[in-house]
Amino acid sequence: MARSHWLSLIGLAVLALAVVAATILLPTPGLATIRDNVRGTGLLAWGTFLLLMVGATQLPVPRTVWTVSAGVLFGPVVGSLLALTGMAVSVTLSLVLLRWIGGPAVRRAERSPRFRALQAALEDRGWVAVLGLRMIPVIPFSLLNYACGLSRIPLLPCVLATIAGSAPLTVAVVASSDVLVSGGEPWFLMVSAVLAATGVVLTAGEWRRVRAELSVEPTPVKPSP
Repeated sequence: MARSHWLSLIGLAVLALAVVAATILLPTPGLATIRDNVRGTGLLAWGTFLLLMVGATQLPVPRTVWTVSAGVLFGPVVGSLLALTGMAVSVTLSLVLLRWIGGPAVRRAERSPRFRALQAALEDRGWVAVLGLRMIPVIPFSLLNYACGLSRIPLLPCVLATIAGSAPLTVAVVASSDVLVSGGEPWFLMVSAVLAATGVVLTAGEWRRVRAELSVEPTPVKPSP
């Protein structure tokens, strides 16, 4: 047992040394070369990026990785379009899958009058809360998708609110990533702070409105004589 343990450690050490040696000795293409190669594949690169982004954002993986990658690889215009398209497809897929899988559990939970009232409020104006939350960078993209999927927020307003709320910061991050590659200075932090504050205000206002509606007791209906 001890011998196999030592052999495993030696094998890992040799593998680590091989990786380090390859990193140092083998030629590594520059970022400009990588960008040119990616852009040279055209639609294939776009489709591959979208497929990977949509698949990865179904999991609790930071979306910022893909937004930055879009700017670095495709530039500000194409990168912004790809990042926003990927978000729209991702949120659509998340909502469809979650409502298909979790539909029975949600319907059982709606036997509670308060939960049913909350769902009615979200169905009416939940898109405003989505719009505000998408402006806050620290709100995980996939987790908010899960919450929307278990609510009765209509699909189209939810997708449109996602695009509208995410677009300003997404474009800023994509453009900044492209500028940084060219040696510029980052400027999206101020945009991020302003959008986050706006999102907090919108979300807080909607939450107060929903709480006020839920706190109103329904008026009992007297039976007809």
